[in-house]
Amino acid sequence: MRKQNSRVLVLAAGLLLGGLSVSRGQKIEMEIMSGGLADAEAYLQAYLKPFANIIGSNLNAGWYNTARPHELGGLDISATVSWAKAPTSALNFNLNTLELNGQIAPAASTVVPTVAGQQDDRPSLIYSTSFDPGNGSIREIELARIRVPDGAGIDNFPLPMGQISVGLPFGTDLSARFVPLIEVSDYGEIGLWGVGGKHSISQWLPFIKRLNFLDVSVQGGYTQVTSAAHVQVEPNLPEGGYDPNPSYNWEDQYIIQKVEGWTLNLVVSQTLPVVTFYQAVGYASSQVDLLAQGHFPVLSVLTEGDNAGSVSYNTFEDPIELRYENFDQLRLNAGVRIKLGLFTLHYDFTKSLYATHSVGIGVSFR
Repeated sequence: MRKQNSRVLVLAAGLLLGGLSVSRGQKIEMEIMSGGLADAEAYLQAYLKPFANIIGSNLNAGWYNTARPHELGGLDISATVSWAKAPTSALNFNLNTLELNGQIAPAASTVVPTVAGQQDDRPSLIYSTSFDPGNGSIREIELARIRVPDGAGIDNFPLPMGQISVGLPFGTDLSARFVPLIEVSDYGEIGLWGVGGKHSISQWLPFIKRLNFLDVSVQGGYTQVTSAAHVQVEPNLPEGGYDPNPSYNWEDQYIIQKVEGWTLNLVVSQTLPVVTFYQAVGYASSQVDLLAQGHFPVLSVLTEGDNAGSVSYNTFEDPIELRYENFDQLRLNAGVRIKLGLFTLHYDFTKSLYATHSVGIGVSFR
């Protein structure tokens, strides 16, 4: 057990409730977890990972609906919604796997919900520290006893994206996707951007080039989504605690999350009148940056002065900066596109870490 434990900020349950975040104009009052920065980072990563995986899966979907590139100057404008769902195994995790400094309350279950799950019976974590007043009578002081947060039941999330693709020379398409800040339910805003490309390799393979209905291309893309939640984390001192800054308003606290997705695919399509079938095999990866920005109170015990032995706090600026990989996976994809004149309608299914469905409409010519 560490001698100095801390009341740390954020189980950022509010960061992702109902979507990605709340906007900067709305604050979330979060239960404060007592533990220390190491405990907070470990818990946050395990708690939020399923939803970050959902977003990462969505970001890597919907890039293409055919392997055939546009002619020079050709254009495709589409709107796609990708919808990934977390498996049952992602709804909870075992606290013992995190090796936390906090002690699990006696006789309590060690299985706790992630943001994707929900659970009524949840354990408490007990944080304490030793204090030596100098007379040889070392005593244990409890800093906090906190019940771990419930999940939000977010095991799936539909992510809309607008995309435009332009035909370039040498059988190449350049694609860009962008979503301006939009409101997500009652919880806030979300926006994203991405760039990608597709290049025909059929043109370099004479035996395939002769088959007018068959196309083979290599495709890659990168997408990023960032969200910010204005949070409310104040010192919650026990009776007899000492507050060194009683007038501080704690108004500058934000939780920032950035999710990035990369994908590289070999795409094959068969173009028939009206209908195009397409299949792909490739690689998908996703990473997360999770930041706590602003000033946050961290519980400790005073060891000197008139208030020695009292629970107080230290103030930390920008205390969490965490980057971790969500997944690094093979992906398999199959879909169908219907083209009626300039208008297109497509659907595909992707098998990767999380199963993902994508459906979209668009306008395409040349």
